[in-house]
Amino acid sequence: MAHRTIDVIGGGPAGLAAARLIKLADPSARVTVHERSDSSTSTFGFGVSLTESTMRNLAAVDPRTAEQIRQVSYAGHSLTLRATDRDVQLHGARNLAIGRAALLQVLTDAATAVGVDIRMGSRVDISDADADVVVAADGARSGVRDKLSAELGVHISHGSLHYMWCGADFAVDTAYFAARSLDDSLFVTHAYPYAQDRSTFLIEADEQTWASAGLAHNEDGLAPGETDEASVRLLEQAFAVDLRGRKLLTNRTRWARFPTVSLDRWSYRNVVVLGDAAHTAHYTIGSGTKLALEDAIALSAALAETPDVTDAFTRYEAARRPGVDRFKHLAARSQGWWSSYRSRHVQAPELVALSYMTRAGNLTVADYAVDHPDVVRSALLHLGDAPVSEPDSLDDWILSRPLAHASLARPGRELASADIPVGVGVRHLTWGGDEVWGEQADELVGRLQADPATAVVVLEGPDDAVAVGARIDLAERFGWHTACAVLVALPVTARPAGAAAVASNRCHAIVLR
Repeated sequence: MAHRTIDVIGGGPAGLAAARLIKLADPSARVTVHERSDSSTSTFGFGVSLTESTMRNLAAVDPRTAEQIRQVSYAGHSLTLRATDRDVQLHGARNLAIGRAALLQVLTDAATAVGVDIRMGSRVDISDADADVVVAADGARSGVRDKLSAELGVHISHGSLHYMWCGADFAVDTAYFAARSLDDSLFVTHAYPYAQDRSTFLIEADEQTWASAGLAHNEDGLAPGETDEASVRLLEQAFAVDLRGRKLLTNRTRWARFPTVSLDRWSYRNVVVLGDAAHTAHYTIGSGTKLALEDAIALSAALAETPDVTDAFTRYEAARRPGVDRFKHLAARSQGWWSSYRSRHVQAPELVALSYMTRAGNLTVADYAVDHPDVVRSALLHLGDAPVSEPDSLDDWILSRPLAHASLARPGRELASADIPVGVGVRHLTWGGDEVWGEQADELVGRLQADPATAVVVLEGPDDAVAVGARIDLAERFGWHTACAVLVALPVTARPAGAAAVASNRCHAIVLR
């Protein structure tokens, strides 16, 4: 393995972290980073977040860099739903936030310190790279991935939400999200502090707002890299109170739709992809930077374990893909939740908060009640006076509440197959896909709306986590757009998810099997 040559294409967090860790593990390797921009100060974006689990993983292999990141990070803020008339606490301080430029500077210095050759303004084509290992870390719009599309099995789809990444020249008091209206337009911000004098304001607009606010027209005539000043001025008006009357900070700021990237294979011959080039997960559940750093840790370990490049790539993908796939599943559900926020924000803030905390299926009602029992008690008032002082009993209590729907009455919300009525007005539907917000689901919702004879819908399907989550999310759509009683069939292992679905009005009852 002596004198192995490594070309890293892309000088973002993924590429810089991989370069340093590979060089740490194999000081004899010649590691070169090729970054197409001329300077890290021209980086796009404002603050990014890192989880404590990622920081622990980094500290285990590179404590010096982990500590340097902590020193320039902003920590200690909680997350809040900021409604019109009150704040609702979601969870305490969990993540670090750091300016993207500050993170890149730490990683650049760390890579340089161990002898990595960083070449700014270097536009290397995959055909020009002749190293033993080529690491493609060139982001969500990866040129390397595009050239190897057939070999890697690339799949890219774009969400319906439009988002814009902005900043502010002060630190908000806590991380929060809030919806603000202008006439028929609804804008949602995810705001969080990342320095003593800086905050990120990531702002979203759904398709209805995109049309009503004429946002598409604002892009007419914009040059590549030019900020959409017209939209920025509109957003400053919508979030004037949140911004304390200040201007938004911009940096090549314009509307985009989030690209979900998936690959069938993460390597081809001597080329391996990592970070956003290999996979993306929606920003509302976490951070692409988190996944990028964890990819870098796994890739450097795999290359250190074996001199065989193919074997190393196989080990890297085997180590990372299960966790990435799970994270992507959670992120996809979160993305769907946010894309339908217009239908949610009219509910009581506490109920929105409970729905938010359980939206991806990785947290239960009990999990939320442990830290914020008063919020959960208020959220569950539609079911009665919940025993929130005993979180472990909440699922049983929720599922014991009587069902009194116009089309179906039962003494509880946990049914057996024998409890399902039989008749012309009962439809059993099987849903095996995970695209709950796509055209096929739209058509199914439309057919149910047009069928007054259907009074009860039973959603059935496979028992895996992806299918279970999809049924629960589709059930919520049925509840919004039809007058049917909606039941979701679930395996016994998904009972807590079913209780959360009932609690947050995603379905009326569950059928355990």
